[in-house]
Amino acid sequence: MSIQTILQNRYADIEVEWVRYLNNPFDPERAHDLRVMIRTLRGLIKFLKRRLTPATYTTIDINLSQAANLFGDLRELDVLIEETGTYAYAHPDKKADYQGLLKILRDNRQHEMAQTLTEGTQATLKKDLESVQQQLTQLKFTQTTAWHQYIVKELNRRNHKLVALFEKLDFKDYPEVHHVRKRSKTLRYASTYFADFAPNKANKSAKLAKDIQDDTGTITDAHVNYMRLRKLADQLSKNADKQLLRKIADDQLKKFE
Repeated sequence: MSIQTILQNRYADIEVEWVRYLNNPFDPERAHDLRVMIRTLRGLIKFLKRRLTPATYTTIDINLSQAANLFGDLRELDVLIEETGTYAYAHPDKKADYQGLLKILRDNRQHEMAQTLTEGTQATLKKDLESVQQQLTQLKFTQTTAWHQYIVKELNRRNHKLVALFEKLDFKDYPEVHHVRKRSKTLRYASTYFADFAPNKANKSAKLAKDIQDDTGTITDAHVNYMRLRKLADQLSKNADKQLLRKIADDQLKKFE
C-alpha cells in the first residue's frame, strides 16, 4: 500500500467517524473516536514532515488541529462525567449530592454538544477537512524503496529521541510529560500504519511508544481532569457542590503525585 493510499484511508476514517458522531452525538465514544481519527492523520503528517514542503505541512497540521479542538471541551466533559461517576461509586455517601453534580455536568455536556452541532461549527469543520483533503490530493510521493529507507531512519530517530526524553523525564513537570506523550502518539501511529515499510522495526517501535504513552497518559489525563474540575468548582454557586467537586479534583492528584 502506498503512502498516498494510507493517508487517504485515514482521511476516509475521519469522514466515517464524523457521520457516526452526527448520527449519535449523545454517545461519548463518538466524539472520542472522531478526535482520535483526526489526531491519527495529524500524527502521520508529523512523521512525514521532512518529506513535505513547509507550506503543505503547516496547512494540514493547522487545519487538523483546529478540527480536533472543536470537540475538545465536549470530550473533557465526557471524561469528567466518567471520573465523577467512578468517584461516586468508590465513595458512597448519602450526604454527597452526586446526583445533583452529575446533572450539572450532563447539562454542561448537552450545551457543549449543541455547540458542536451548530451550522457555524459544522461549516468550520467542513472547511478545515476540505482544506486537508485538497492538500492530500496534491501530494506526489514516489520511490517505494526510498520510503523504506525513510521510514526506518525516521523510526530510529524518533525512538532514540523519545527514549532520551523519557529517561530524564520529571513526572511532576506536566508540560514536559504532555510533550513526551504527544511524541509517543506520533511514533505509535506511524509504527502502526507504516508498518509494511519496515515491519521488524515498526513492531518494536509500536510497543515502545505504547508503553510510554500509557505511562505519561495517566499523569496527563489526571492533570487535565484536576484543572477542569477545579475550574468548574469555581463557577458553581452552591458551596456544597464546590466542595464536592474539589474533593473529586484532589482525588485526581493522587495519580500524579
